[in-house]
Formats: sequence, structure tokens, C-alpha cells
Amino acid sequence: MRRFLILVAAALLCSCAGRNRYTVEGTVVGDDRTLYLCEGDSICDSTRTDNGAYRFRGSADRPRIVMLYDAPDGSGALHAIVILEPGQIVIVPDSTDEGRFFATGTPSNDAFKHYAEMQEALVEEFRNPATSEERRVEIAQQEMLGLVRRMVQENRDNFFGVQMLSQASTYDLSEQELLDEISLFTPEMQQTEQMVRLKERAELQIRTAVGQPYIDISQPDADGKEISLRSVVENPANKYVLLDFWASWCGPCMGEVPHLKKAYDAFHEKGFEIYGVSLDSNRDKWLAAIRKNDMKWIQVCSFEEFDNQAAREYAIRSIPSNLLIDHEGKIVAKNLRGEELCEKMAELLD
Repeated sequence: MRRFLILVAAALLCSCAGRNRYTVEGTVVGDDRTLYLCEGDSICDSTRTDNGAYRFRGSADRPRIVMLYDAPDGSGALHAIVILEPGQIVIVPDSTDEGRFFATGTPSNDAFKHYAEMQEALVEEFRNPATSEERRVEIAQQEMLGLVRRMVQENRDNFFGVQMLSQASTYDLSEQELLDEISLFTPEMQQTEQMVRLKERAELQIRTAVGQPYIDISQPDADGKEISLRSVVENPANKYVLLDFWASWCGPCMGEVPHLKKAYDAFHEKGFEIYGVSLDSNRDKWLAAIRKNDMKWIQVCSFEEFDNQAAREYAIRSIPSNLLIDHEGKIVAKNLRGEELCEKMAELLD
């Protein structure tokens, strides 16, 4: 009986592996050479051409994006974006652009090729001297985004659609709209690592929307003393606390410092405090920026950049970012930039 169960398990594993198998094949002109599949800076597979023909074989337990190169550092003539997923993937040259290649043969790769061709047509029209300025504005502000949205709608059952939703989420989708879009994808695509991260981020952003209670965090200050956000919000002297995410290496962040100083100097005695969370990784540069710019308010840092726990809790994707919290612990405003901060504090405290 035990031997029978082992044989059944082995058969199931082989069956699953068979369903996940892929091949990547094509031909190149010229002398035989070694080709590489690279994911980021890592080589994940290589093969040698034979009379110009080549083939990679493997198993894709999850869809992922790799690059096909004829030089390990990507400096050669062959470049192709390949979405590794089960099926027979064929690399074909672009008929309109010598040196560019497309992956075809599977749903995600075919969808990417279709998108790239339509995007290129819009770019060419935009660059055409005969194109009117009105049409250029339409292409830049409407058609490019419309193309992304269309690709999302047409590819909810494949990994390219996941990538397009990631791109669309950086435009004008609200957090709830993003969650609604995710729910329209197939269960398999909803379980991909990228989609899980998108969903988690959207849920976090909803939790930190205006009107929601703040999330407590705690970070060390320059002396290594842990300071919690709760201790600042619940301090009777503070009516409003600005939770400010910044870094010394961030130019726009440093551009906001004069406005933060102006608000702090004008309203600190009236109950305004700032809890600054730096996403620096270098202690000396962090402290130097604080000293140079005379940033007198509370400053904390864990030296982990965007891996900072506070940044993760508040779904911070870019800086500068800030949230204004009242004495009851409710978020009352977000991303007050420039003069907006002083104007808001004057409205609340004057």
C-alpha cells in the first residue's frame, strides 16, 4: 500500500511538472554563440546555438519576466523581454525594428507584443512633425493611459494583465478601484506575488486614508531611544502631529524643509508637532541633514530605506509623504505640500 501511494505521488508530481513546462526557442544569424536568460542581475539559464537555432527548457512554477541576451551583461545585439510561463515560447524578430525581438506563443507574451506594437504606433504619431499639438496632448494624456486600461481589461487571465494593472495603479486608480480590479482577475492571477502585493498595499492605503485612525509605530531617535508615534499623539501639549516621511538623499524632501520649518516655528507653541521618519540608510548623512537644516522636531530612523517598518505600515511608495493626525488619533489630511501645510495649520489652530 505504501509503495502504491509513493507511485501515485510521483505520478502527480510529474503531471504537475509537465503542465508547468516551457520552451523558449528561436534562431539567430551569425556565428554560434551562448545565449542567456537573465532575471535581474542573475543568469537563470544559458544555452549554445546550433547553426543559429537555440532552445531553452524549464519549469515555470510561477510566471516571471526575464531577458534573453547574447551577452551575460546585456551588452550584445540580442535583447528580448520574455514572460516565462508554461507553453512553447518562440522568439521572433520585429519586422519594423532590426535588432528588436518579441516573445510569442503564450497568452502573456502575445499580449505584450500586441501592446508594444500599439504603443509604438502612438509614439510614432506623437513624434511625427505633422501631428498637431492638440493631438499630441490627446495621445499623452488620454490614449496612452487608455491603452494601459484596455490591456488590463483584455488580459485578466494572464500575467501580462497583472503587470498592466501594476502600471495602471500608479495613475488615477483609487485604492478601492484597485481592489475592485483585482477581484476581476482569475483566481490563479490573484495569487501571483505581484497581485498579492498590490492588494496588500491597497488595503493598507485604505487603512491610512483621511478619516481613519492612525497606526502606531516606534523608531529610534539619534540617541537610540525608541519614540512611539502614540506617545507624541497622546501628549496633551500636541493638538496635531504631522507624520512626515523623508530622506536626506531625496531632493524634493529637502525642498519641503523650509515649509516644514515655517509651519513648525509658527504653530509649535499652539500645539503642532512633527514626527519625522527618515528613510535614510546612512546615519551620518541623516544627522548632517538635520543639523544643516536646523530641523528641530522629533526625528527617528531605522536606516532601512523603504524596508522601514513605518513605511510599510503606511504603504509609503514615494517621498516626501506626510499625514496630519489630530489629538483624537484620526488622520485629517495627507500630503500637505508647500504652503498647503501652513494654510491648513492656520485653519485649524488660529
